[in-house]
Amino acid sequence: MSKIENRLTGELTITLKGYGFVNLPDQDNDIFIAKDNLHGAVDGDIVEIRFKKKKHNDKPDAEVIRVIAHQNQPVTIDSIMKKYKLVQEFPAAVLQEAERVSKLKIEKAMYNRVDLRGLPIITVDPADARDLDDAISLVDNPDGTMTLGVHIADVSEYVTADSLLDKEAYRRGTSVYFPDRVLPMLPTQLSNGVCSLNPNEPRLTLSVLMTLDQKYNLVKHEIKKSLIQSVTRFSYDEVQAILDGQQDHQHRTMLLRMAEITQKFEHDRQARGEITFNVPEPKIVLDSNGQIASVYSQPHNLSHRIIETFMILANEVVAEHCYKLHLPFVYRIHEKPDSLKVIRFLSTLTPFNIRHQIDFENPTGFQYQNMLEQIADENVKIIVSSLALRSMQKAKYDPHCVGHFALGATYYCHFTSPIRRYPDLVIHRIIKMYLDNQLTRQQVDRLNAFVVAASQQSSQTELDAVAAEREVDDLKCAEYMQAHIGETFNGIVNGITDFGVFVYLPENTAEGLVRIENLPDDHYLYHDGTMQMIGKKSKIRIGDPLPVKVLNVNLHKSQIEFTAR
Repeated sequence: MSKIENRLTGELTITLKGYGFVNLPDQDNDIFIAKDNLHGAVDGDIVEIRFKKKKHNDKPDAEVIRVIAHQNQPVTIDSIMKKYKLVQEFPAAVLQEAERVSKLKIEKAMYNRVDLRGLPIITVDPADARDLDDAISLVDNPDGTMTLGVHIADVSEYVTADSLLDKEAYRRGTSVYFPDRVLPMLPTQLSNGVCSLNPNEPRLTLSVLMTLDQKYNLVKHEIKKSLIQSVTRFSYDEVQAILDGQQDHQHRTMLLRMAEITQKFEHDRQARGEITFNVPEPKIVLDSNGQIASVYSQPHNLSHRIIETFMILANEVVAEHCYKLHLPFVYRIHEKPDSLKVIRFLSTLTPFNIRHQIDFENPTGFQYQNMLEQIADENVKIIVSSLALRSMQKAKYDPHCVGHFALGATYYCHFTSPIRRYPDLVIHRIIKMYLDNQLTRQQVDRLNAFVVAASQQSSQTELDAVAAEREVDDLKCAEYMQAHIGETFNGIVNGITDFGVFVYLPENTAEGLVRIENLPDDHYLYHDGTMQMIGKKSKIRIGDPLPVKVLNVNLHKSQIEFTAR
């Protein structure tokens, strides 16, 4: 869904009686459209609608104002971008401003900064990353403690409040990542240039310097304006190879200690109730011609977990620090699950015979954690994790600190990616104003109002970005499977309806439908989450393995159809 100025976009469904509904991906209720308000749109169209002025005591009425993509047109990345009002090009004036500020002399920004260029600072990112906004370091102190540094690009030095760049970043809210392109929040002069923590280049940063004792307990911290120069750029695969002993490197000892710190903090987070969802994400690889070469489930190795853990730790430290200072702020919050969603989720566990103690009225992370830990079969765990994730509220941005349910965190924010997320950029500005003693009462009042608007805007643009990225992944998976029509794959049943079963392919994360007539027997009864075969009394349950053959691919709707083997 995209919501701008009371306008929404989604897929239109026309009923047999002629009126319509628009499906909104991030809401439970569809929007009703009367016949007279369809304005020529037909079933399956992607449409933009708006609410009409409602009469006294009437329910809100909506009308189609334009068709974004017709139902008989194939889905494309361009049509998905159009649906969510995503653009790649920046206005000329914004590009001119980016060119000008990218020439800022670092020496002019050295006020109240600590020079950390002598530290062994490294970056760890995907091999194809271009916007490197976080770096890490670890050094020993004379007293036996150590300092873990998380260094984040100081984008706010280049993108100042109310500038053209700032207004454009606010409008976009986030960078959007597709397999064949990136829609950056900031022009590439900044995102890939002076703000990116490229190796052997001096860069302006905000650093969170955390002192750990010999048992890796956090004992104190500092947040500093800083100047760094990363010495090595690693990919995740390179770090993993070093950790596995497959290759040597001068930073191997530091990386091994970072791995130990990661495992310690992972244990701590689990002990406080963090939920670890085992939900694979697809990695889509294109060839030199832009065609799909392969699709596979992205790994989540120790090298990934080091960066994940250090960023979570920095985000928590910054959020708690600013909360206790009573600063205007944008927190990252995740509220407790809604009781009705939890009840629906618990009903899906019946076929698995999974014992649980999840209290639908007052669920805790420990309850979800214990339930998932019982599942030995990794394929079943993937399905149940996905179902559990759907029972959760959506994380969002908010000026009030209410904690993060899935992380089990009391204080949390997004501080570590200001190149690609607007909330991070906002709180960088606020922190720097505090560090420089520039927060007047008038500015605090202004910022208190602004963080409300920024939280709402950033939450909405994130929803749009996630929905668009998901639709593009579905499209690319469909394109990939079109080249494999007639081939057989090992699947897992991950959904059951009265017209068939949905099957997930662990090999490449694709999902498709096996209609009832294409199941092993054409006489099934839908009941309580199982497909009951009449006569033979056998059942197909969610989580069951089911070999399938690719029968058809509909690129108009990015849908895959299987037949059971």
